[in-house]
Amino acid sequence: MKGTAAFVVLVAISIAALTWVLGWWGVLVGALVAGFAVREQRGGGWRVAMAASLGWGALLLIDAASGSLAPVASTLAAVTRLPTAALVGLTLVFPALLAWS
Repeated sequence: MKGTAAFVVLVAISIAALTWVLGWWGVLVGALVAGFAVREQRGGGWRVAMAASLGWGALLLIDAASGSLAPVASTLAAVTRLPTAALVGLTLVFPALLAWS
């Protein structure tokens, strides 16, 4: 269990850093490497997907702490006519789906 948590945290940090550098393509690069590392274990795809969501969640928290998240989220919510919480949820589902695939 300890190894699984450490793996998820390490992959989350890696995907967040790769996203910072490469944009959303960083999720694909990080997931490819992490998926290759756990290719023979059961549940590896779910762990990589969870790590990708955690990594993007950390990036969202950094943006929220700097104050740049709220104006962008409220503007997008008005344009798309979706609640802000739904946009944040979709933002966390997107990297999970990319990484899991």
